[in-house]
Amino acid sequence: MTLAVVLLVAGLIVGGGIGFFAAPQGGGGTSTITSTSTSTVTNTVPGPVVKELPLKNTVIKLGYIAASTTGLETGKPQMEKIYGPKMDAYAALLGYGTTFQWLVDDAQEQPSLHLEKVQGLKSAGITVLIGGLWSGQAAGSLNYLNTNKMLMWSSDSTSPTLAIANDRLYRMCTADTALAPALANVMWAAGVKEIVIFQRGDTWGDGIVNLLVPIWQKMGGKIAGEKVRYAIESKEFAAYLDLANQQVKTAVAKYSGPTARYRVGVVILSFDEAPVICKQAKQYSDIYTVHWWGSDGTAQGQRIMDDSPDEANAIGIYSLMSRETITPLFNQLKAEYEALVKQQYTTYRAYSYDICTVLERSMLQAQSKEADAIVALQAPMANSLFGAAGWSKLDEFGDRAPPPYDVWGFYPGSKIGLTKPSVSIIMAQYDPDFQKTTFIDSILGFTFPGP
Repeated sequence: MTLAVVLLVAGLIVGGGIGFFAAPQGGGGTSTITSTSTSTVTNTVPGPVVKELPLKNTVIKLGYIAASTTGLETGKPQMEKIYGPKMDAYAALLGYGTTFQWLVDDAQEQPSLHLEKVQGLKSAGITVLIGGLWSGQAAGSLNYLNTNKMLMWSSDSTSPTLAIANDRLYRMCTADTALAPALANVMWAAGVKEIVIFQRGDTWGDGIVNLLVPIWQKMGGKIAGEKVRYAIESKEFAAYLDLANQQVKTAVAKYSGPTARYRVGVVILSFDEAPVICKQAKQYSDIYTVHWWGSDGTAQGQRIMDDSPDEANAIGIYSLMSRETITPLFNQLKAEYEALVKQQYTTYRAYSYDICTVLERSMLQAQSKEADAIVALQAPMANSLFGAAGWSKLDEFGDRAPPPYDVWGFYPGSKIGLTKPSVSIIMAQYDPDFQKTTFIDSILGFTFPGP
């Protein structure tokens, strides 16, 4: 390098730097570099381009499909009056100005109608929703969801048959793969030896029964006759109840002594039709005088308490539900929900809130409302969330990891100082790690005989 060139370079550095380093931040700039000679070099550098975030100040539309008209009565105010505004408030804190609009609809208990609602959302350009709250409805829409690259979260579907890896259905609740062994262990701990199965004729009911029966039989339990599988559209259950009543009568006759009726139980796998079944069951003396055992479909059932309180109190319907993690957020939402809809707030309603959190955060992070853009974020977001219902950790199928269970039963409100004819209350707890059931005899009012 010649001396003249070295001097020229030194002059550039001393003079303020090479063009773009000297450009003012936040906009284009012009820098003039003058050497010791008469040469002048002028560089014009464009400033950084600031792009508006795609979701800033936009309205994001999401779908919510209630399983039944009863569910719509609470689901609509829940989403529109409580959860939606909280999502908007969170987005506002981050400065996005994004708002969320829930389009709430009703599947009216029918899987085919649920599919129509999902298709309607897709036609409207909405690919993300909460739905499939009954497993039969989720199953009926799953192929369409997968094919059309949609994303559906469920807060309530628990069928083991829907535990499928890499599909477009995520479930914030635990699949009944865990419930079946828990239910078998709880019944056995109570002293039940023989069961009558009374179930919905859908994928949810079939899934639980197909898991429960071999587990129960391996423990030494018996099945009293063929399962009673009723059509999901049934409104009249006399024929089904008559068959189940005969099975109970035959089974009880095998046992003797004061514990005979403890030895036979009815496994009831029902949803909103449960209060009708309870009312009609009162006409059948044998089935009405043994204990019934249920799942999350009957646990804390508001319609049961409202429409068949005396019958529910008589047969107990001891139903398993994932144990609630009582957080300050859960209590806050519980107070708002119960003031608004006048019904009991449950873990499953808290699951809905946690779904909203996962969806909102993944959309804001991806800056997209499209299912394809956010589906890969669902598990990481859920796994890092300790929400209203506790840790939202998912398993390999996109379902909530198995928890301990509470056993809820129905109980006269007058016995605990309430005017309500029936209340839902925890009567036992089950620890899956030790396969141990602890009954609360002071609440039950009696002691199960045990194995």
